[in-house]
Amino acid sequence: MNSRSGFNLKSFDSFESQQKRLHLLSKAAEIGDWCHTFSTNFTVWSEYLYQFYEVGKDFECSHLLGDTYYSESEKEKMRALIARVTTHKEEQSEEFLVNMPDGRVKWHTTTLYPMLDTAGDIIGLYGVLQNITARKENELELQRMAYVAEKTNGIVMITDPERKIIWINHSFEEILGYKAEEVMGIDPAAFLQGPETSRATIHEIARSLKNTGTFSGEILNYTKNGEKIWLYLNIAAVYDDLGKLINYVAVENDITLIKIAEQRLQKAMKKERELNRFKTQFVNLASHQFRTPLATIRSSVDLLDLKMESAHLGADFIALFRKHKAIMAEETTRMTELMENILDIGRIDEGKIELSKKNLSFKEFMNAFVAANAEPNGQQRKLDYRFNAPDRIISMDEILLRNVLRNIVSNAFKYSEQKPSPNLSVSFQDDTFFITVRDQGIGIPEKDQPFLFQSFFRASNAKIFPGSGLGLMIAKKLIVLHGGDINFESQLDSGCTVTIRLPI
Repeated sequence: MNSRSGFNLKSFDSFESQQKRLHLLSKAAEIGDWCHTFSTNFTVWSEYLYQFYEVGKDFECSHLLGDTYYSESEKEKMRALIARVTTHKEEQSEEFLVNMPDGRVKWHTTTLYPMLDTAGDIIGLYGVLQNITARKENELELQRMAYVAEKTNGIVMITDPERKIIWINHSFEEILGYKAEEVMGIDPAAFLQGPETSRATIHEIARSLKNTGTFSGEILNYTKNGEKIWLYLNIAAVYDDLGKLINYVAVENDITLIKIAEQRLQKAMKKERELNRFKTQFVNLASHQFRTPLATIRSSVDLLDLKMESAHLGADFIALFRKHKAIMAEETTRMTELMENILDIGRIDEGKIELSKKNLSFKEFMNAFVAANAEPNGQQRKLDYRFNAPDRIISMDEILLRNVLRNIVSNAFKYSEQKPSPNLSVSFQDDTFFITVRDQGIGIPEKDQPFLFQSFFRASNAKIFPGSGLGLMIAKKLIVLHGGDINFESQLDSGCTVTIRLPI
């Protein structure tokens, strides 16, 4: 096909490459996703979920909660998770234990996101499953090993002031493999330490015994047959009535299994951090892929609009077309903004947003912001603005701060229609400045207030207003990035006051 038909081989290759990359990211990160719509009662799984549950493509995913994969308590946890998401309309996560048909167990986290329509009503659920079996197995092993070490009889050894062994207990013989007659009169360092024993720890033991007469810590030693053994040492000096050193007593516990479990857990945690990075890349790539069809829809509608000018169509048809074009433009803009917000969250969480601070006249900055945002489109009101302080030179990232203020002021207008104009004021106290935005709008129900800065959350009385539930969360993250904070006070039907606090 040629380019005039809309097919572009380079674009197709890019799309295929992105699809392949999504699949590889999902497999490497051990994450899969699914989508369920309430209206159709239909669920779609990604490729990885079939691998996780070890089932074929003909498996009915709706059977999971009915089969033996989850115990009754785990099923109840899943139902409670769904209830929290549908009630609060916000992201929620939970860990689950899966019983495989062959007797094995697996663990996963499930993060649920509400799917909302333009009215803010929930129309379905989007879930992300991440396999955490390796980490959970290492945590359980660490717990088991800690219990074993606690119950094990420790090694006990007594030396003279020159650290020559004069007594050992039976555990010394059993654990280290040396008989009493082999070690009597010998410094234990001469036969227990080896090539990988920490020189720094050896010096620390000598320093601590010299200065305080005690030492507690771990060391890598070797048994008689050359095996490595990790010991936790508790050494104390014993003095006679005249304060003369007569002995050292050492109680040592074998912590080898704990150290091995710790090392495995550290590896698992490192892998999980990498998997979380893959998860962020996965979500970001998915968001980028949404942007392409949205841009295509918008450009196609604009192209149709141009064609309408030269087409011989009735006025009624043209009016109807333009009405629906406006709706499509509004919705694609809203979805594009949502994707941008999701990408912003990913960039912030990955630490990829760096502040570009510069010294500015704060009064000039605020005056310019108010001039551009004092009268939102479609509003007959004007922002009531007061700068209640002498001007100060502030070091800040003006672009990020402007975006935060635009979101908060926009909310103040949106949620206070037919009410007096919102108020914006600036004040200083010591080395801190405060930006306060007040409105007399619908307010926020008390039960919703603890969740206001969480992703995708919208107050229960805000359903009739457009929005994604991400703006305030992004605003808070950006303010915290500046070293500040943001909080609010609100009463239902009495408006809301949002205060930004930032260091000068």
